[in-house]
Amino acid sequence: MFLLFRKEFHQAIREGRKRQTVRFWKRRPVKPGGRLYSPRLGWFRITDIREVDPSALTDDEARLDGLPSVEALHEKLVELYGSIRPPDRTCFKLTFEFLGDRKDGDGS
Repeated sequence: MFLLFRKEFHQAIREGRKRQTVRFWKRRPVKPGGRLYSPRLGWFRITDIREVDPSALTDDEARLDGLPSVEALHEKLVELYGSIRPPDRTCFKLTFEFLGDRKDGDGS
């Protein structure tokens, strides 16, 4: 599975300022420890994934997502998904370690 990010987030990911993403999926696509690939960025190791209530997200979680506030995160979710509660989708908070080109994450 691919993990796609808008170009506006690429630099924050590379610099380690964005270490989380909030996504709406029909089912959990990966488990902690799994790896996902993102074109033009590289590999990610999933450190945690959990189902969340999008209205319960906090400013701290928004900052991990590369945004200044939970209000900005909610605005981005509406922009991307049309709602902070799209029908027939579950909200997941996915935290990750950016590995770049190192699929195995061992520094090689």
